[in-house]
Amino acid sequence: MSITQTAEFQKHVEKLSSSSMGTEHTGPLLYALIKFTRPHRVLEVGSGLTTIYILAALHEISQLEKAEFANKRSNYNPDFRNQDYYRMQHSKFCLHTFDNFKHPKTSAIHIQEAAKELGLKHLLKFSNTEYQNIHKVLNKDEQSFDMIWCDVGGLINYSTQQNLLLPLLQNRTDGYMIFHSTLSNIHGLAFLNQLKLDILSGKLPDLELMSFFEPHKHRQNSCTILRKKGGLSSRIYSEQP
Repeated sequence: MSITQTAEFQKHVEKLSSSSMGTEHTGPLLYALIKFTRPHRVLEVGSGLTTIYILAALHEISQLEKAEFANKRSNYNPDFRNQDYYRMQHSKFCLHTFDNFKHPKTSAIHIQEAAKELGLKHLLKFSNTEYQNIHKVLNKDEQSFDMIWCDVGGLINYSTQQNLLLPLLQNRTDGYMIFHSTLSNIHGLAFLNQLKLDILSGKLPDLELMSFFEPHKHRQNSCTILRKKGGLSSRIYSEQP
């Protein structure tokens, strides 16, 4: 059974949820994306409900890979196993999350307690400071990530996150950078339009972009995923899908 289905996890979901944050579906989405893409190192800008979903996914993947590397059963057909992936040097599973506690409705103050009670604290590195301090907080060998989730919005923040954090996406497999609340607001659309121009003009090579919209909301209603194409996905492994 998934940890997200336990009564203990749902207790913390209720405690960390906020109707004004708009992440009630984003948390499960990130959980599913992590299970799908298997990042080992994740960076989060803006802690809260999404944090425990990220931690839960990293925990479950770490346990699964431990079994797989020991040649035990996986949750998919072993004939589909990509040996190139299993021959790679993999980083330890870890979530680095940054939050300065300044948002008036933040639930980030409860994250470390929740992680401890769920048995997930060993995967968490929490920094109570602005994400702009990342190069001061993290050692150089820690400044590389497979997935980056940004939940601090506004045009200045979007642009800063792109310039400061996008270079930290590794090229080991594919890397993913996800921005929250990018559609149906002036700040997000201005950022996305420039991003699309940069991709089309070749300024940002090897990047793909996809946005998702929650049509039942007029705020906090979307996310945009940037995919940085890596080594494994560009190879041809089979004739048939």
